[in-house]
Amino acid sequence: MAETKLPGSTDSQDHRLDLILRGLERVDTADAELIKDVLHEKVHPDIFWGVAPTGRPHIGYLVPFVKIAELVEAGVEVKILLADLYAFLVNYRHSRSLVASRREYYRFALTAVFETISGLPASTIAFHQETSFSVSPDFINDVYELLSYTSLGEARSPNEELATTTMLSPLVVPIVQALDERYMDCDFQLGGLDQAGYYVYGDKYLPKIGHKKRHAHIMNKMLPGLTGTKMSASNPKSKIDLLDPPEIVYQKIMEAHCDSSTANDNPILALLKIILVPIGRLRLEQSARAGSNAKKTIPFVEPNAPEGCVFSIMSGRESYHYKSYEAIEHDFLAGKLSSGTLKAAVADAMNQILAPIRKSYEDNSQWQDVLKIAYPESERDVSNASPETQNASENFCIPTVLREVSNERVKLIPFNPALHTAEFIKRVQDSPEVWTHGPVGPFESAENFDTDFIDKIVRPKTDMLLYAVIDRCKPPTLADKDGALAGLIAYLGTSPANLCTEIGFVVTLPQFQRTHVTSNAVGLLLKLALDSPNEGGLGFRRVQWMTSSVNHPSIKTAEKMGFTKEGVIRWDRLYPGGANTGKESNGKPLDVDGKVGHMNGRDLGRDSVMFSMCWDDWYLSGMREHVNERMAR
Repeated sequence: MAETKLPGSTDSQDHRLDLILRGLERVDTADAELIKDVLHEKVHPDIFWGVAPTGRPHIGYLVPFVKIAELVEAGVEVKILLADLYAFLVNYRHSRSLVASRREYYRFALTAVFETISGLPASTIAFHQETSFSVSPDFINDVYELLSYTSLGEARSPNEELATTTMLSPLVVPIVQALDERYMDCDFQLGGLDQAGYYVYGDKYLPKIGHKKRHAHIMNKMLPGLTGTKMSASNPKSKIDLLDPPEIVYQKIMEAHCDSSTANDNPILALLKIILVPIGRLRLEQSARAGSNAKKTIPFVEPNAPEGCVFSIMSGRESYHYKSYEAIEHDFLAGKLSSGTLKAAVADAMNQILAPIRKSYEDNSQWQDVLKIAYPESERDVSNASPETQNASENFCIPTVLREVSNERVKLIPFNPALHTAEFIKRVQDSPEVWTHGPVGPFESAENFDTDFIDKIVRPKTDMLLYAVIDRCKPPTLADKDGALAGLIAYLGTSPANLCTEIGFVVTLPQFQRTHVTSNAVGLLLKLALDSPNEGGLGFRRVQWMTSSVNHPSIKTAEKMGFTKEGVIRWDRLYPGGANTGKESNGKPLDVDGKVGHMNGRDLGRDSVMFSMCWDDWYLSGMREHVNERMAR
């Protein structure tokens, strides 16, 4: 009777070999020859990938699963080894019971990863448990045999962690990993390039204990960390957890290192090269293959993309469609794609990949329960901390105002960098003109925005409260469940003693300008400040509005809302280096007949127009009704 073939298997040996070997970091000639021989001998050769359940899985684990999906397409039977003994020995501080819980967490997480990337059911692959054979007398005897052959230097040689450990148990892991190959008894073994030292050890010593059959080793690329170092579960800033919420994914990617002068050590390009483009190519191949059992999924392309494209990137109003990673890299290094544009496209695609994984977790109570045991709260990524603890204006002098202020059209919520920064910077990346008349900006990245504005200006000030402006007339977004992030607005110079404040840092994103957003955001802050306490307000006596004398849209907004012009404050502000950052000055020269040579010629000066609205305007001159009417338009 003919042997049943796996989904995607093919009679073309060259095609199968290409699927097995493509995208690998390194393939030794001897390993490639072994694989060719096995493909001639077997319809369904088998392979195993071992993983130690230590820290929480992150997106680095997507890399081997791209290769695993390609192996399945090539008709290879794939086995996942959950190396729980290895994990216990290398992380000796953790109990066996904790490692067992982490093993189960990995089983749930990696099942979801496989189904997401391959589009196939988890039954296509098989999970094995290292402790199912490591407790056998034969395995233990083999450990003793290998101990007798292994010097201390050889035990330390596979990687730097073993070279510096002061504990004995980690030095046993090269022996355990070598024996995994013997007891799994597969045709091939898949690992990362960081496993090369272990393979060298196994190839040398397994024959000494009677294991004559050499297995082929293939090694996938290693994904660099977002900070330019190795992606590590122990470094929250370097990695994206598989369960990170969408806004955290956006923020981490928008803050990631992305040097446009080189493709080397660029984590954003690496995500495209190692994960996203290969997944797009795999999905395209699956969708084109007649009779495929894989779930029909759409690559990361727009509906109007030409046939054969695997990735689309939108820059402003123009879309670029790509059939290869090399084309994306070329356009990025040539300046056709900005780092902000590239990051936004990568963040969108990465969230598309992670969404079904998060959904699997949300639908699986067993997975949720084991998370609580496997990774106690003290070890969780700080990025998953409660958003309430990350309020940028938590030091504001009136704590009772640190809350939502809203009507049916617009919501103001205290700005939370974890929820709002990445989305905000993404939206203003191609509109630097929003910073033309203000004392800050433009910002190169979300990280710069948080460091130079939130941490240096907003957080230290007790008189400043920064709000995110949410347009509730738009569908829910990653930034807020009630609508779309439309801009910023703030209280400045707030003095409870003098019952006064200022409305400033009014930044309405371009797509929300000339709509209801600005009038409602300003109106909500006027009502909160000037309404009496028994009406839910603060009962302030004065709200002021200061803007550049050449910021005509801001002046027009103040006039429309009913503010009274009090005058012009000449040379009120200095924009240091403003000539280099797109600022617009008062138009007056700093150097007149050489008499002000001490001034920096790149600095710009600003005249400020002062407006105000006071309690008597509010209650006695009809401004309260006027503002309500403007908000209703």
